[in-house]
Amino acid sequence: MTIKKRLFLSNILMIIIPAFLSVLALAAGLFLFFVTAFPHAEYRLGFHAELVEIRYDAAELAADWLSELDSRRKSEMESHLAQLAEENRLTIQIFDGIDLLLQLGDGMGTAQEDLEYALAALDGDGTVSNGEYDLFGTEISANGSNYLLRIANPVVTLPKHSLKAWVVGIGFLMIVLVCFIIFLTNRFLTRFVFRKIADPLKTLAEGVRQIRDGNLTHQIAYGEADEFQPVCEDFNEMARRLKASVEQTQKEEESRKELLASISHDIRSPLTSIRAYVEGLLDGVADTREKQALYLSTIRKKTVEINQMVKKLFLFSKMELGECPYNPKRLDITKEIREFILASSDEYLGRGLRIELRSLPEAAAVEADPTYFRSILQNLLDNSAKYKGKETGTAAISGEISAEKFFLYVDDDGPGVPEEALPKLFDVFYRSDPSRKNPNQGSGLGLAIVAKSAARMGGAVHAENRPEGGLRVVLEFPLKRE
Repeated sequence: MTIKKRLFLSNILMIIIPAFLSVLALAAGLFLFFVTAFPHAEYRLGFHAELVEIRYDAAELAADWLSELDSRRKSEMESHLAQLAEENRLTIQIFDGIDLLLQLGDGMGTAQEDLEYALAALDGDGTVSNGEYDLFGTEISANGSNYLLRIANPVVTLPKHSLKAWVVGIGFLMIVLVCFIIFLTNRFLTRFVFRKIADPLKTLAEGVRQIRDGNLTHQIAYGEADEFQPVCEDFNEMARRLKASVEQTQKEEESRKELLASISHDIRSPLTSIRAYVEGLLDGVADTREKQALYLSTIRKKTVEINQMVKKLFLFSKMELGECPYNPKRLDITKEIREFILASSDEYLGRGLRIELRSLPEAAAVEADPTYFRSILQNLLDNSAKYKGKETGTAAISGEISAEKFFLYVDDDGPGVPEEALPKLFDVFYRSDPSRKNPNQGSGLGLAIVAKSAARMGGAVHAENRPEGGLRVVLEFPLKRE
């Protein structure tokens, strides 16, 4: 049950329960009032109509009793009259003239004589009262004779000051009882509603403490279908995202540490070479013009390597920070590939890499920055040139359109990489040579830049080993339709 429904039910019960219990308390108070105020009275006698009916019933039974000749039946009728008198606290007397034939009940004591005089003033037919007893008289006929019937009953009275005291007392008691009932009802209904709020709050507080203490795997198990269910689900989702964020932060921290170590290692090697050749020139080791030219050429080459590494590092850092300008436009990727190969094939051939252009679609339009796309091609071909397995290697470029995407394949005939290294190939500063003994094969930034550039263009990249040997890099880009 939701909290909203519980509050609605609580408000309804807050009215119904006190009202019902108040009625019961009022009934109990009235019963107590009558029992205490009129301890000897038959309450039905307080109703005049019932009293009149009982008197006439008694008169009929008395007439039948006088007329009955069978002694057994006469005895039964007398028993009925006695029961009627006892149940209603009556005194029944039957006179034959001045002789008393039958008396049932306790009588009226000294008050009877005065009441008899008063009734005689009414010719014996009617009702008289002295405030303590009522005396009813009437004449009945049986077997051709007339008899006198007298029925006396106590008068139920209550003094005015006593009645006022009872009313005030019962009123005060009712007020106290109603307040007490409302208090108990409020306590019960408050617990009824608050329990469904307090328990989830305790569960959420415990979850917060677990997260605060570093237990990011903590999940709240909450099965109630109420307002707290989405809150607990959002808490669990927050814990999962926080855990993923912390793991990502730790991973990035490790990457930064590895980045610093890799930069130090990869820059130290060419710097060491430059220092050695400069010292050789200063110490006169290069004593011929040919040696000096060789030394200077090597120094220049190492300086170019450092410059290229710094440029790539700067580019990657700007891409990481999202500060590298990105100016996408509609780009015919087939035309861009052909123009890049036409402009760069001779340069790569001089570095020992032959570029072959294989099947490409007639045209394939994508939304991309030409600079980013050329950077992808350049880094992939640089990678193939560095890791070629023979003096002159081959890199084949092909592409196809499938499922609204353009797939670009760059295949080389190099040594490939171990299967376990394929998922890490595009990580920053990763090289399949973990000891980094051969710094001439690059810093590992090129393929990381390829992955960043492809992602910025809305694409993706992965690598796989070719069955015939070598490495295949697969890029996919979403096509831009008119």
